[in-house]
Amino acid sequence: MRSRVGLWKWIMTADQRQDQIIEEYLLLPDLRERFQLIVETAAGRGIPDHERCEENLVPGCASRVWLSVKPCPDGRLEVSIESDSPALSGIAALYRRIYSGSTPEEILSTEPRFIEALAIDRFLTPTRLRGLRRLREWMVAKTRDLTDADAP
Repeated sequence: MRSRVGLWKWIMTADQRQDQIIEEYLLLPDLRERFQLIVETAAGRGIPDHERCEENLVPGCASRVWLSVKPCPDGRLEVSIESDSPALSGIAALYRRIYSGSTPEEILSTEPRFIEALAIDRFLTPTRLRGLRRLREWMVAKTRDLTDADAP
């Protein structure tokens, strides 16, 4: 049986989870404080050590970013992301909250609009923003690989 804490993943869609995250963080009007909170809330969560491997390393990122997308028995996907950069680990935590527990269709169709909505993009260099785009592309590619592998 799923824990009550993780149950939200299976009740809400990825888009609904993203809306909830945006609402939560917009309660903090100061942009710097908001970004700091995002960075600080990532501590202690991420990708398991055994999944920090070359196969899961997102290419084209300035920092090392690992992404794992695994199928669950119910057809949804479990997404794990972590970076060696504290700022990117904080953003990765939001990605996990949005995409983990989603169907492949939700992952493919739900763009990470929280980055602009929460003004995260104002605190990142163009290189880091390209890295986030690359993370999204890599997540989509891994999701497609899994769904193609399941196709008859």
